[in-house]
Amino acid sequence: MRSLPLISIAVPSFNQGRFIRETLQSLVDQQYPNLEVIIQDGGSTDGAVEIAREFVQRHPGTFQLYVEKDKGHAQAVNRAFRRANGEILGYLNTDDTLYPGCLQRVAREIDPAQDRYVVFGRCLFGGEGSVYVGAEHPAEFTSHFDHLAIWKRGYNAIPQPATFWHRTVYQRCGDFDENHNHGLDYLQWCRFTRHFKFHRVDELWAMYRMHPASVSANKTEQDWLDIMTRYSRMHWGPWWHPLRWRCEISHWIHGRHWHERARHHAHRAEESWDHNRMATAVWETFQTARFSPTMAWHRLLQPLLAEKGCAGLSSLLFRRQNDDAPAVAGKYSDNWVGPVYREQVKLPHRRTKIIVVLEHGPQPGGHHSQIEVSLFIEGRKVARERRVAGGQFNIEAVVDRPRDKESVMLELKTRPYFIPRLVTGVPDDRKLCVLVLETIVLAG
Repeated sequence: MRSLPLISIAVPSFNQGRFIRETLQSLVDQQYPNLEVIIQDGGSTDGAVEIAREFVQRHPGTFQLYVEKDKGHAQAVNRAFRRANGEILGYLNTDDTLYPGCLQRVAREIDPAQDRYVVFGRCLFGGEGSVYVGAEHPAEFTSHFDHLAIWKRGYNAIPQPATFWHRTVYQRCGDFDENHNHGLDYLQWCRFTRHFKFHRVDELWAMYRMHPASVSANKTEQDWLDIMTRYSRMHWGPWWHPLRWRCEISHWIHGRHWHERARHHAHRAEESWDHNRMATAVWETFQTARFSPTMAWHRLLQPLLAEKGCAGLSSLLFRRQNDDAPAVAGKYSDNWVGPVYREQVKLPHRRTKIIVVLEHGPQPGGHHSQIEVSLFIEGRKVARERRVAGGQFNIEAVVDRPRDKESVMLELKTRPYFIPRLVTGVPDDRKLCVLVLETIVLAG
């Protein structure tokens, strides 16, 4: 087994004293033994520097702090990376966090021998002051062209806090562009995707914090789309290059006016479905598909099938080619989990009882009234529970510790799921099944 590679995390910092402690603590909680954290502060005056110094003093072998005036976010990131020694690189803004175990998985997934130079996981929107809180950041990659064609989907599909890359990528693609401080991650991914494929890991790795003072919260969706389209154009190539013509034609066909029309009709379709105006709903869904088939499929039809109890059919119809790997899900900040939840559980005893404390949450109007939960240990089904009433309940099993392991993989598979937006009208498109409150380990 190869030794764990050195991972260097750049932390650009400026006046985020309210959040920086949680960000840095999330790196300590990784318990990754070969970690280097370079905090590059631009001269904070709100206590962020003092908090950063605490971590340097407590963990001198891991944390470094440099306080220097800079010209913006991109320059701070570049200065940190120039000081980094790691084989694997990533950066974490001082209002975001990593989930425990993230870096261990990153170290396993990045492997140049398998052409895995860039990896990314899933990312949850957290914080406050945004309709996206509680939902997940899109996390998908198809190709360099698809990444450039931002106008087709209207958003950056690579979550920055959950993306990591091998030093080879940095050496080939160079620094972040210091002339652009807004959306610098999308601009850099345009460079990366030209030379490297992005490998997606279906696991929750990071939390992207939304708050009123954040850059993301102070720009509209259209503002961001305009910025990223401008960045995309910088990488289309010269007029004689085929990629340039492909982008020009795609932008003309799927440009902003088409996207805006599709979003307009999608919103009207959602309102009509919610108020049982079936004829109008069907017509508006058709109109959405006319301008953007992708938006109609993933924003309207897939959630509708799931809400009507056809989640299996939905999965079959809308399954992507890169979805062959089994789903891996973490727990959201409000304790909800989706159809699949996994957790590594340490076994302190030769014979151990594992108790998972759950809560079933039926939804208004009779939605999600009953669930079935199956418990798997190391891939073997050991228990099943059905619930038709709300409230807490346990699912448990007695496990013998394997000779060569100190822990086992616990997996919960739950069905059916519901989508809050379709049930209660809140702006939440997560697929939710049950709440996981606690995992208890006792001598068996």
